[in-house]
Amino acid sequence: MVLTRSKSSLSQQQSTDRVNITVFGATGFTGKFIVQEIFRLQHEHKIPKAFKWAIAGRTKERLDSIAEALAAKYPKTTMPQVVIADVSNRESIDVMARTSQVIINAVGPFRFLGEYVVRSCVENFCDYVDITGEPEFIERMQRTYHDQAVKSGVTIVHACGFDSIPTDLGVLWTKNLYVEENQLPTQMEMFFKLKTGPSGLRGNYATYESAGKPIGEKCAEFHGKFHKWYNWDDELQAYVVPFVFADPSVVKLSQRLFLTGYGVTPSASKQALPPTVQFAAYTILPSLLVVILYYMVLIIFGSLSSTPWGRTLLLKYPEFFSYGLFSRNGPTDQQLQETSFEVTLRAKGYSSKAPPAPGAQPNVDITTKVHGPEPGYVATPRMVVQAALALLEGKQKRDVPVGVLTPSVAFWQTDLIDRLQQVGIQFEQI
Repeated sequence: MVLTRSKSSLSQQQSTDRVNITVFGATGFTGKFIVQEIFRLQHEHKIPKAFKWAIAGRTKERLDSIAEALAAKYPKTTMPQVVIADVSNRESIDVMARTSQVIINAVGPFRFLGEYVVRSCVENFCDYVDITGEPEFIERMQRTYHDQAVKSGVTIVHACGFDSIPTDLGVLWTKNLYVEENQLPTQMEMFFKLKTGPSGLRGNYATYESAGKPIGEKCAEFHGKFHKWYNWDDELQAYVVPFVFADPSVVKLSQRLFLTGYGVTPSASKQALPPTVQFAAYTILPSLLVVILYYMVLIIFGSLSSTPWGRTLLLKYPEFFSYGLFSRNGPTDQQLQETSFEVTLRAKGYSSKAPPAPGAQPNVDITTKVHGPEPGYVATPRMVVQAALALLEGKQKRDVPVGVLTPSVAFWQTDLIDRLQQVGIQFEQI
């Protein structure tokens, strides 16, 4: 059972009038999958009977309809409370935060709508996780609300879906392999591969609409040969191109937060914070033709997204400009079943806790892999729900730091990786 150790802490929480978890955006495309995941866990007795939760959105009829349909599919469950909340109504968001211990936010685009919920959680002493993959939003929230969140004793954790749990926690897990052997990791490369079946691949319009730019921050650069365009990788026997989504920004932000001591937990554990590493990330592409098409799409997107009329055009015709990869209908059930992801991490480091001599080359290589089901709508709900449950329990145990954090900084002393393994997100050394 996923939450066997949290039953006592959850029973203590019932003395409050807050529900344990509220899913905000429950009627959205990804939000429905998150709600379904909680129903599934309850039905399989992987959440204690004392668990109380709510679903939140703008329309009561739609919320009721979703809850009733899933209750019929998963009969061994408790019905969630229904909360009417809209980011355009500040009082409704504040009420949601005041009556919740943890909010799972699935309402995007986050750069336009996310701050309202973060602000409310910080002001109303409610912890928070979300599924954003928008680096600019993550960085802005960290700068704006971290100090206030610390004073309030609140933990805000961004990027708890596919962006960027597999990579950020994969880096953490790989670091720990070095630490367990009294060794020092110094750098990692990530290689992302998406596997599809005969039905192909498709994403929902909301994911397309929320695409964000990487953080242009003062991160330590990767030391070594970083391939800025494309490169043939002998070990993978494939072409690789720089990864353009949130993972590199989130991982680099994690290193900065660890360096500044933001990962220290209230339990005052004597365990040292994880070491920091330099990081580079790539996407694996199967052929040179795909590389050419990939850059053509990036050029078109970059040109159009730089102007208001171009952005309007991109949002009006998502299928055309994404070559069918995104639509307002989203993927079919068969496409979800046939798709999976794989994140490979190549790490280098030293066999001692410090470099043996100035300028010495790393002498210990470790390769790990994180893999799981379809990333956007199957793996992401599993990841964010387990993150919310780990946050719920970790705050009771004082094993989670406070502030605005990334997944690895928030959860480095929790059992989140074990939880993820139990729901099909696998971490392994190869």
